[in-house]
Amino acid sequence: MLYTVVPLERIYSYRTESILGNSSRNKKSMSEEEKIDYKQISLPNGRIYARRDGENFVVDGIYSTDMGDYLNNEYSPGSIIKL
Repeated sequence: MLYTVVPLERIYSYRTESILGNSSRNKKSMSEEEKIDYKQISLPNGRIYARRDGENFVVDGIYSTDMGDYLNNEYSPGSIIKL
């Protein structure tokens, strides 16, 4: 069991693909990840990490010292933030 803030898809994706032997797919997925635009949005007590999705940003994660930030629906992973 892993206790981490990193999504399990990021931890296991390359390992699973390498076991299956899809090396060309690994190279393609790595180049696609490099093109994704990430942004850190500051909060009074921490940060939100978001990725660009068209004109908006989608929340990928949150790091905060205020527990109330984690309960805020606007900051939950998958939420859309307009800048």
